[in-house]
Amino acid sequence: MFMGMSCRVRVVEQCRIAPPSDSVSTTTMPLTFFDLMWLALPPVHRIFFYETDHSKAQFTQTIIPNLKHSLSLTLQQFFPLAGNLTWPQESTRPEIQYINGDSVALTVAISDYNFDRLLCNHAKPVKDFYPLVPQLCNTASSKVFPLLALQVTSFPNRGICIGLTLDHVVADGRTFHHFIKSWASTSRLEGKNSTMSESLPCYDRYMVKDPNGMDMVFLNHYKKLNITKESFSITKDPMAPMDKVLASFVLSRTDIKRIKQWVLTRLDNDKERKPPFHLSTFVLTCAYVWVCLIKARWVVSGSEDPIEYFLFPMDCRARLEPPLPNTYFGNCLKSGLIMIKRSDLTGEAAMAIAAELIAKVIEKKVDEDDILKDMETLFSSDFSSAPDQILSVAGSTKLGIYDTDFGWGNPKKSEVISIANTGAILLSECPSEIGAVEIGLVRNKSEMENFASFFTKTVEGFPPIEDDNC
Repeated sequence: MFMGMSCRVRVVEQCRIAPPSDSVSTTTMPLTFFDLMWLALPPVHRIFFYETDHSKAQFTQTIIPNLKHSLSLTLQQFFPLAGNLTWPQESTRPEIQYINGDSVALTVAISDYNFDRLLCNHAKPVKDFYPLVPQLCNTASSKVFPLLALQVTSFPNRGICIGLTLDHVVADGRTFHHFIKSWASTSRLEGKNSTMSESLPCYDRYMVKDPNGMDMVFLNHYKKLNITKESFSITKDPMAPMDKVLASFVLSRTDIKRIKQWVLTRLDNDKERKPPFHLSTFVLTCAYVWVCLIKARWVVSGSEDPIEYFLFPMDCRARLEPPLPNTYFGNCLKSGLIMIKRSDLTGEAAMAIAAELIAKVIEKKVDEDDILKDMETLFSSDFSSAPDQILSVAGSTKLGIYDTDFGWGNPKKSEVISIANTGAILLSECPSEIGAVEIGLVRNKSEMENFASFFTKTVEGFPPIEDDNC
């Protein structure tokens, strides 16, 4: 049976994979306030594409058994992902509960779709990708909700796609990719668990202190939204947007140097804004994409001058007291927020203004003794009246997305198609050039065409690099 969308997928098996029997005892993990931030949001869909020449027989008889076995071993170390989200009557907050025998849904499929079309950077319908990611299957109980689902799709003689659907409430990007890379490594070694003791996930929730009572702030906020113990349910996955396209763009190392040189020149011309701040690759990329997107939307929306919002994640692990290890399992992010009139980001100095704003917010948070300061204000802010003026960042260039090798080499392409519903920009390292940045974007066709034009022509119009150390 084929799923009815542009990318035809035939499901050949649906099964469940659990950690080895009796390898993990029943465990309950309370959600921290970092986790509670994501309670009402839809799941994340991440896809990896691998080029590998294989037959249908190799796929079903060798590749899938190895992936199942290595997944089971990996889930022994990452067992909360096999558990469920629940809100017990006796608890003041939702919990992640693992019971011996809990498992992850795995779908095995085959597709005859054009594999190369899915790998290209140019715009293609985002709906083509949705058959490659699974839904979070409902459990028998209406009060117990799965956290992870997986799908492996074969494109015979061309490649393999691994699609993952994750409830963000259980893990942020660092934790998510810790799991994926551990699974990939175990698969590559054909079932030999490669997770060294120093890289095992850390589950000590008592390390996360909440001096400002943020957990109750979040729970009271959800109560106003009728998300309570009695009415609790997961946020359903929105329908695939039928009219939007997905595309990828790359800023090379040379592009980033030219942007930095241009920004420094503009800031030097204004002595009051000479930068004492760090113009990192992240800052320059975000500023460039934000301004290009605003200009692309300005062409469509006309002459109004509303407030634009820019939200970006900041990992708090190293900034907490005590600091958390990089292997801490769960969420540990807060957002930086910038608000500015649209007209300020459409003039000649727009790029410099955006870069300065982003850099200063980052430096302020790094310098603050309390990294959690203003977290309550940001969470309670109401952006619902201006969804089109909010731009957020997903992903990171520091997660090593393209170092995820299951035994077929590194992925040729990776996408997060859930940005189709959030409007976020997706950042990752570029697989073809060290120091370059890959930007993923989903927009309607006209806005994407406008953005592509601004994205290409703007950096081409900057002067050549004068100082290679810029």
